[in-house]
Amino acid sequence: MLAIDHIVVTTTEPEQDRFQFTSHYGLKGTAGGEHPEWGTHNELCFFDNRFYIEWLGVTDASKAEGSGNPLIRQMMQQQTGETIQIALRTGAMDDFITYYEESGIEYEGPFPGARRRTDGSLLEWRMLFPRHEEVGLPFLIEWKGDNFPTDPVYINPLSSTMVEYGTNKDRKDASRIFRNIFRFSDEDSPGFPLSNGRLYVTEEKHITTYLDHMTL
Repeated sequence: MLAIDHIVVTTTEPEQDRFQFTSHYGLKGTAGGEHPEWGTHNELCFFDNRFYIEWLGVTDASKAEGSGNPLIRQMMQQQTGETIQIALRTGAMDDFITYYEESGIEYEGPFPGARRRTDGSLLEWRMLFPRHEEVGLPFLIEWKGDNFPTDPVYINPLSSTMVEYGTNKDRKDASRIFRNIFRFSDEDSPGFPLSNGRLYVTEEKHITTYLDHMTL
């Protein structure tokens, strides 16, 4: 089953915006690191249901503007200070690639990613971007190793994560597209089940995340 891995918030001041959020809610946050090949860096806030928030900013505009990564392209096109994307975690990215090839579903990637942690270790991952001509879609991420901090003080309590993903399309049609691309079950209940929460498809274009008593 897929999980909600993280949400991406664009910002010109990742550390400042992360600190403002964590201070307001009494949470612990931490610096992430730099992505030299994309010209970006991030700040992070982790939760114990294996979800986190990423504040993503630019360190090298020329590299970011020339990046082939769809997330970085989207980041450079949209306003700062808003959630622009969500990542769904999978442990079977190659199976999705095979499924997309067999089903004629367009996609970009997989794109490798990496950054150095504060302890000097290298964290690596892959990103896969399914495409549909009518709606925007989350992307898939697969980690090599564990992305979460080894120090539990930086992991905040949270029971589940709910995300509303707006598509500017009729909800039933958008739900059908999501169900096909992400291989969600055909259950009739609202939203799609994830291992650590639920994903709801809505009509109005927005991405809203609900974390217990917190709303982003």
